[in-house]
Amino acid sequence: MGRLPSHFQVNQVVRAYIISESFVWAAWNFVIPILAVFVVDHVKGGSVQTAASAYSIYLITRVVFELISGKVLIKTNDRKKYILAVIGIVILSFSYLFFSISHSVSTLLIGYMIAGVGLGLSSPAKNALFSIHIEKNKEATDWSISDAVTFGCMALAATLGGFFETLYGFSVLFIIASVINLFGAIPFILFIYKKDWL
Repeated sequence: MGRLPSHFQVNQVVRAYIISESFVWAAWNFVIPILAVFVVDHVKGGSVQTAASAYSIYLITRVVFELISGKVLIKTNDRKKYILAVIGIVILSFSYLFFSISHSVSTLLIGYMIAGVGLGLSSPAKNALFSIHIEKNKEATDWSISDAVTFGCMALAATLGGFFETLYGFSVLFIIASVINLFGAIPFILFIYKKDWL
């Protein structure tokens, strides 16, 4: 592309953000593209409309907690942002486990609300860290690398999700998604205890 490899190098915090986002959104796209099928086939009283409404509940919950998280993060240091990001990611992992035992509309809605809480807490913290540590005059490059890596992982995960569901069923799919999502917390956990991790 007419650029040296060094042009695409990023600092440690941006790298941590990209790695975390890749795992978090890979886990999300591992299940979300086919979750409506789960709702229709495995949730009592479930339908496509139920799946769509549940997703709206997730979005509303996420908006509320993003506003709360954004308020809490004002004038906090990086360590507190790392901690909140980890807490949110762990909560999100619980939502996948909750989906695995969801067989009614009410439990499905609770699972989506848990997901909204998790992403609502973690996203502002991670985005703040990225914004603070993004390299001057390399903003476009850093964002393009982030999007390229994250969307690449999302695309692969969506295909693999359908494959694993066909072979092993939804319960195993949700458990795998929960584990993949937890990997997204590791870069920030390492920063909490030891900053020069890479």
